[in-house]
Amino acid sequence: MRSACVAAAVLLAVASCSQTPKVETDPETGRVDVDVEAPGAEESWSGNLSPVGGSGVSGTATARGMGDATHSTVTIRGGRSGGVHPWHIHEGTCGDANAPIVGPASAYPPLNVGSGGTATAQAHVPVELNEARRYIVNVHASPTNLGTIVACGVLDD
Repeated sequence: MRSACVAAAVLLAVASCSQTPKVETDPETGRVDVDVEAPGAEESWSGNLSPVGGSGVSGTATARGMGDATHSTVTIRGGRSGGVHPWHIHEGTCGDANAPIVGPASAYPPLNVGSGGTATAQAHVPVELNEARRYIVNVHASPTNLGTIVACGVLDD
């Protein structure tokens, strides 16, 4: 009930500013996203990537809404020099083996680890993130071992 009251108050406040809010609800969780930013304002997310399975790979991830698309950057450290790690934004939670990839997998260039054990990659995904949903970034072991996750982190808005 309280979230309905908060949503109604936000809608009234936005209406008084003559902006049209965008309201989305995640059908699985019931979480509501009411976008009240000024038209064209960017939404952003960030998170820390933690090692999975003793990999030693950690890092950071950011995502920024750009109209109907999302631009994201992932940086890792603790990788093996010369290693190649596919990564993706997924909808869901860390540990969820069936978490769907957001947008086309081909939109995410792999992380190529340099001699210092670090790598950075950026992706421009033709999908707008929805604050009502939960997103994570998974870093996979290699292009031939996508089933093994070496780092994962929640994207918070």
